[in-house]
Amino acid sequence: MGRNRKSVSRDLILNAAFVLYSTRTYDQVRFDDFENITKLSRGAILYHFKNKELIFKTMCDKFLLEESSMFIKLEMYEKDTKLYDYIKQYIKTLEAFKKQANELGVKNLNKAMINITLQAMFYYPDFAEKGHQWQLDQINQWKKTLTSAVLRGEIRDDIDIDVISELFEDVYCGLAYSSLPLKDGINLKKLETEFYFIYDNIKK
Repeated sequence: MGRNRKSVSRDLILNAAFVLYSTRTYDQVRFDDFENITKLSRGAILYHFKNKELIFKTMCDKFLLEESSMFIKLEMYEKDTKLYDYIKQYIKTLEAFKKQANELGVKNLNKAMINITLQAMFYYPDFAEKGHQWQLDQINQWKKTLTSAVLRGEIRDDIDIDVISELFEDVYCGLAYSSLPLKDGINLKKLETEFYFIYDNIKK
């Protein structure tokens, strides 16, 4: 039971960090802010994280490198699911992440993610390398899925899988960036439409 309470407190701190850094800079966030949001004492917070830098880095790991990682969440679908259905699941996974952010009070998930990413470039050593590897892993997941679709005869075998894989990822990243001024963030219906436009041009 004690371990469970520790886990809950740790999650409270990381969720608070995600909310705070979604709209503020690293220097603008203070320990008082974590205390106010989590209702935990300074000592309780320091029990889990020895300083603000560690809170920030762990939050980045969780939300930027884990929660948003399609190559982790959708890897199970690459062999047994058609590309058509994989795209559906991709959108549903993004919907779930967007809902999770909304429940925390973050309405524009993509704006939050971009703001935190920019902060990480300055205040998280090695994040640039980790972020680059994250991007490569995302693209590699598309490559695996497209290769399986070719082998199943779902899509044409004359396509350039490398180019199409990067195209899927570029479409998502482009819409994520263009959603910055929108109240509710990325339009997932539009993303789905554009994904299926690509699909329709490569299917058999």
